[in-house]
Amino acid sequence: MREAIRGYTDAVLEEAAGAGRLGAVAEGAAALGELLGSSEELRDVLSDQGVPTQVRRAVLADLLRDRVERDVVRLVLHAVEHDRASELSGDVLWVAARAAAVRDSRRESGPTTLGRHAALERSAGYATAVLEGLGVDTLSEVEDQLFRFERAIDASAELAAALTSRELPAEVRSGVVSDLLADRALEPTSRLATYLTRIGRPRDYVELLRALVERVGEEADRRVAVVRCAVALSSDQEARLAAALSPAGGPPVDVRVIVDPSVLGGFVATIGDTVVDASVRHRLDLLRERLTLPEATTN
Repeated sequence: MREAIRGYTDAVLEEAAGAGRLGAVAEGAAALGELLGSSEELRDVLSDQGVPTQVRRAVLADLLRDRVERDVVRLVLHAVEHDRASELSGDVLWVAARAAAVRDSRRESGPTTLGRHAALERSAGYATAVLEGLGVDTLSEVEDQLFRFERAIDASAELAAALTSRELPAEVRSGVVSDLLADRALEPTSRLATYLTRIGRPRDYVELLRALVERVGEEADRRVAVVRCAVALSSDQEARLAAALSPAGGPPVDVRVIVDPSVLGGFVATIGDTVVDASVRHRLDLLRERLTLPEATTN
């Protein structure tokens, strides 16, 4: 199983426990595991590498709608998108076992301290769950708080020594981070920074924190669409454009409009590294290229 799925599961189960939903999640995951075990047809569809991910996701979403706790749906759909189709049944069984273990206060089996690469992957999965549903402004604030915390560690030899010490148990280092950020940072910031003390080697803490700063910044960029238009848009037009640019089933996109007469008509939207050019200028340039192409010659 991929570490990103383990990290995502940790975050979702934390939230479920805090909201009193953990028992329902454990029961729902167990029931889904039993269903997969008893239905060869369903297993075949979900484990078929030839079936597109979006199709397998749609099958599960339809099957689970209004039947299990919503956190179970989150966990399973995340596994569909981030693991091989052949691994899905095993992923579901692991999620069910993990949810039951957390419900019953049993410790996770296997290594509790991960190497650098595994810790980076697991923390990225954890961050994916923590950041879901957050708006762009909140994401930006979380990024800034994590960055300032990283700077504070760099500026304090005593703090750096405490958080990177092999002599201090993870519980102690986790308490240090939690106490420092209490009442000074948003809950997602504290959760992310504290989680790193529980999964990674002490000497990797600052590097893992830097990776989280970048991860949150990338997520914020992906949710902001900088749109260049020839004229200003009405609020209704902005809302419809945001809906059109948002990924299916993903977080909403925040549209920031820049009036640019050179666009002539239509729009050019930039979302992270993705550019959607639906401008009149672009269409005119394409038409001009077609008109100036040399004619093919025949011998």
